[in-house]
Amino acid sequence: TQYIIQAAKLIAPKIEKTLEEGFNHVIEQLRTIKEYRDVASDMEISKAVYFLKQKNVEEAKKVLQAFDKKDHAEHDATTLSRAHTNLCFIYFLEGDLAKADHYGTAAIKADKGDLYNAKALVNKGNCEMQKGKNAEEKEDYDLARQQYDDAKELYMRGIGVEAECVEAIFNLGLCKRNMARLEQGCGNMEHYKHHLLSALQAFEKLYQILPESPECNFNMATIYDELSVAAMGTPEGDEFLKKASTVYKRLTTQVKSDAGVLARYGNLLAREDDEGMAFNVLLDSYRYYPCDMDVISWLGAYFVKSEMYEKAMEYFQKAAHIQPKEVKWMLMVASCHRRIGAYQQALHTYEEIQKKHPDNIECLGYLIRICKELGMRDKTEHYQKLLGDAEKNQERFTRMTQQREHEAMQGQQQHG
Repeated sequence: TQYIIQAAKLIAPKIEKTLEEGFNHVIEQLRTIKEYRDVASDMEISKAVYFLKQKNVEEAKKVLQAFDKKDHAEHDATTLSRAHTNLCFIYFLEGDLAKADHYGTAAIKADKGDLYNAKALVNKGNCEMQKGKNAEEKEDYDLARQQYDDAKELYMRGIGVEAECVEAIFNLGLCKRNMARLEQGCGNMEHYKHHLLSALQAFEKLYQILPESPECNFNMATIYDELSVAAMGTPEGDEFLKKASTVYKRLTTQVKSDAGVLARYGNLLAREDDEGMAFNVLLDSYRYYPCDMDVISWLGAYFVKSEMYEKAMEYFQKAAHIQPKEVKWMLMVASCHRRIGAYQQALHTYEEIQKKHPDNIECLGYLIRICKELGMRDKTEHYQKLLGDAEKNQERFTRMTQQREHEAMQGQQQHG
């Protein structure tokens, strides 16, 4: 039978003017022979798959939906389950969760529960996990917990059907991570750690099957990283940190130009106090994506610490270009000018900042200091006056804010 199916799949797209006509011809011929009706049904599925490969989604859906309208005697339960499984997958990708959920349930029902079709269980699990995310966004945490748990059970059943079903194992890991995030947000740290360790167990199992999978290694690395933070300052935390470092290092050989992965690995190395290696990794991250503010800030601070102020300025100027409304970057540029003795350039930079941010107390403080150092008495007095006005404005603003907060609290108590 397998040879017949393979031969039919090879000739169907070639024997008529169009792909659809070719499949229809083969299917009609197979249906005339009673023993090959199951093969004909299999070819219907293949026809839908061909439509999907050609990005003709609507035609694929029509072919698959036709199984519901046909006499069920024409095809077995497994074929019907496969059709519903594909429809569930298509509608899920289209974002139609209601229809995806409907066909996910139908696929499992057609398969008599979970005897053969692990992918049907995975697809239905994905629907439940998405429902859990939706409930979490609406802050219905009890419902989210229930739906995440339903998804977890479906993935476990999928693994029971097919022990090495990578889709089931991977999504089980993702589901447990979602459960961990939910509990972390609710402050249930014991449950958070339990779910995170369960997620790690799933991805470690997947690693045994797909050791070269970047997705698997990424999840392992980030989970070890999270666990190291949760247990920071303990021997267990140190062990998690070492494992995270090992997996990140492996991952960087698989996705050499992924700036996000390099940034994570670099930050972890910095936590391990391996600043030299952290610098090299974060510099690579910057080269691939020169807009990550955390990376730019770290590199700038690294050069300041190394007393390489000209290099530090390059990164702070880049940061100022990305975040022009954030005053701290140009303040750092001015500070670097001052540290290398370029006082006039530092003064000019501070003055430019003051024009854009006239009430910035930190900038005015630096202007007073540098004007004193340069013996500019008139400017010193001018900026001292501006500083006094800015401090008064800030005090007035603080009092007004506190008064509003106090009035708001009184209003809440009266309504309560």
